[in-house]
Amino acid sequence: MITAQQRLVFRHMVELPHCECVFCSTEEEHTGRTHLFLIFRERRKVYMRHSIKGNWEEISNTEERALVWEGFEQAVLERKIPSFVASSDDMASM
Repeated sequence: MITAQQRLVFRHMVELPHCECVFCSTEEEHTGRTHLFLIFRERRKVYMRHSIKGNWEEISNTEERALVWEGFEQAVLERKIPSFVASSDDMASM
């Protein structure tokens, strides 16, 4: 669970147009713990990678989702972190 006290710092973003989402790497400001998110802009959904289970889980808690979403929007506005766009051609070569 993500709380306001954990303040997430967005480190990297990769836009995946073929999936209509953005893959984000974040770090907790005070602990340095890493979190991975998939953010679906159109559907306004956020998924967090659960490392122990090895799957993506939707963040259904409204406050938690808002914290991640606000951090994401701020990172997009600031444009200070590495951001990439994966093209369909990139995925075809995998």
